[in-house]
Amino acid sequence: MSLWNDNQDDAAGKRHVLSVRQVNDAISDAIGQAFPRTIWVRGEVQRFPHDAAQRKHLYFELQETGGSGAAEYQIAMALMGWDRQRYGLDRYVDGTDPDFQITNKLEVCLECKVDFYAKFGKISLKIVGVDKTFALGKLEARRRETLAYLTERGLLKKNSELQMPDLPLRIGLITSAESAAHHDFMTGIAASGWAFEVSLCGARMQGEMLQDEVIAALVMHQANLVDVIVITRGGGSRADLSWFDQRDLAVAIAESPVPVITAIGHEIDTSIADLVAHHSCKTPTAAAENLVEIIDNAARRLDDVAAGLLAIITSRLDEAGRRLLVVEQLPGKAIRILLRSRLGVQDLAGRLMHRVGGNLAGRRENLSHLAARLHTGAHRVILQNDGLLLGVGPRLSRATLRRLSTAERELVQQETRLVREAPKPALAAHLQVAQLAEKTRLLDPVRLLARGYSLTVDSEGKTVTNAAWLAAGDSILTQFAKGQVRSIVQPGSAAGIGPGAGPGSGTRKRKSTKGKNRGSKQKETGQKSLFR
Repeated sequence: MSLWNDNQDDAAGKRHVLSVRQVNDAISDAIGQAFPRTIWVRGEVQRFPHDAAQRKHLYFELQETGGSGAAEYQIAMALMGWDRQRYGLDRYVDGTDPDFQITNKLEVCLECKVDFYAKFGKISLKIVGVDKTFALGKLEARRRETLAYLTERGLLKKNSELQMPDLPLRIGLITSAESAAHHDFMTGIAASGWAFEVSLCGARMQGEMLQDEVIAALVMHQANLVDVIVITRGGGSRADLSWFDQRDLAVAIAESPVPVITAIGHEIDTSIADLVAHHSCKTPTAAAENLVEIIDNAARRLDDVAAGLLAIITSRLDEAGRRLLVVEQLPGKAIRILLRSRLGVQDLAGRLMHRVGGNLAGRRENLSHLAARLHTGAHRVILQNDGLLLGVGPRLSRATLRRLSTAERELVQQETRLVREAPKPALAAHLQVAQLAEKTRLLDPVRLLARGYSLTVDSEGKTVTNAAWLAAGDSILTQFAKGQVRSIVQPGSAAGIGPGAGPGSGTRKRKSTKGKNRGSKQKETGQKSLFR
């Protein structure tokens, strides 16, 4: 339709006035002639509704940015409900396509019809097709740039080099609150029976706000001094996964002073967040199982150490008992030795006295004989040497007395030495008994209980190290450093049994889980021996 009439006399001063409808219809005709077929348009998606899957008609904008990064050109876009059904475009909106989903800030290439709604004078592009390979190519190019940036700065392995705590019980969870991922993770943690403390910091798991909210959650958990941080979400398309390829998010995870575990929920592809994390799991449930396995391994190591310690203590106590039995016999043996020594000394003294007495008697008899012979045969000589003979008797008497005195001194010295040396074995034995008693006190299991461990036995007095050995209604007795507690096992309170466990494997110190059934308890005061 032509708006101009060349036959009209413009020179006569007549104006050519058009109605709004005429102008809009003319524009519509001109656009129809200029764009007789569909066209392909590329640009960045903006103002795309977050609840697009629930809407019938979708309206958003497609922008083109300039060198400054700001939007310089834009055009209105429309995805009508009937076009979504006719051209099969719903899968790019509700996330059912495994590779691609339309979201904000995503550069796309769309097949469109240029539409001018003459009634309102509004021009827009109606979408009739999507080139998802274009968007995926752009995402891959951006992903490669980010990986090169992280590699250049040595950030890809930085978080994985952190030491994972032996008991990561304080968990900082980052996911969408009340989502399926949140529920699956918490279910796996609660089923373990361990005393995990999970603090949730909610964040969007897709869309343009994901990066800022996840980084803020990381900072909050780091300030709360958690042991490990878990970032998790459910499954999604590869386009959804691309939100975890953003550079700033990857840098925040890599430079986190706390180990970060990712469980993005994508079975095939790996995000950059997975690559820079300490390690990654496929699903929220797998992440929970991974943390539970770390605690289980630590508990098994503690059981092994406790069993070894108990075996060493038992062995040393047995050895000390045997030594103590020997020491207890030492005083009796020492007394018997002392008595035998005294009897020997007395016997020696008696024999010595007998021998000395015999010698004296013999010499006296000889002297008598000699005196008689001298008296009868040499009276004259005796008389002549009376002075000499009188001197012999006193000298002989003095010599005899000297020998008796010497023998008596030797006997006294032997008795004195025996009295001095006899107690020494008993004193050494007493010192050894005192040393063994001190070692026994240091190795007393009561001291182990005082450090926070406990010992649980069943009704037969056997040590319980595995909850699976107990049945509902069983009576157990738990010994603490101060006092005892008798408990009745309640239904549903038993945990799984680990391989290789057995009775008497030791004590385990475990923190109670909030909400766990405790059963009926009867407190017993006082501290008793751990040995029956």
